[in-house]
Amino acid sequence: MTKLPKCDEKKLGLLIDLDTCVGCHGCVVSCKEWNSSGSDKQLSDINSHKRDPVGTFLNRVHSYERENSNTNETETFYFPRSCLHCEDAPCVTVCPTGASYKREEDGIVLVNEDDCMGCGLCAWACPYGARELDLVSGVMKKCTLCVDRIYSEELPPEDRVPVCVKSCPTGARAVSYTHLRAHETRGNIVCRLLLEK
Repeated sequence: MTKLPKCDEKKLGLLIDLDTCVGCHGCVVSCKEWNSSGSDKQLSDINSHKRDPVGTFLNRVHSYERENSNTNETETFYFPRSCLHCEDAPCVTVCPTGASYKREEDGIVLVNEDDCMGCGLCAWACPYGARELDLVSGVMKKCTLCVDRIYSEELPPEDRVPVCVKSCPTGARAVSYTHLRAHETRGNIVCRLLLEK
């Protein structure tokens, strides 16, 4: 099993404001497009425009209904399901090959597809259901926090965020840049981002 590294300098993560998400799926579409463009970034799609489509997504939005006990009306709420790059990352610690790993420099959780055997233990361990088996390649796929975007010198600074954050029309998504040496920031960064809306 894999051990988690200590992230001493900073920890990146994804924040999603469930009160602001309207379930438009803009994050899903932009994520699929970004991660399917180019020869080295392919997510499988089988029968994508036919009766029984099968495909791999790094991000999904689920909708749920509940009855408001005060008004007896049904309310719909949305739950985006993507990797939040957990601090304790149970998907990493259960991986028998070490294919799932957490970067020491920023805490981003990734999969080394060359080492992945597609056993699915990481998917079972993930509290958010954010991993999927790509049926074509036979390996687990997950959100990369657009590591290729956020560190790209070719993009203007304002575009160096995950594509789901950039494309969200309501601003329900944000990247958390927690500098762990300032121990008090863990709770405050979430509050600050939500209060700035």
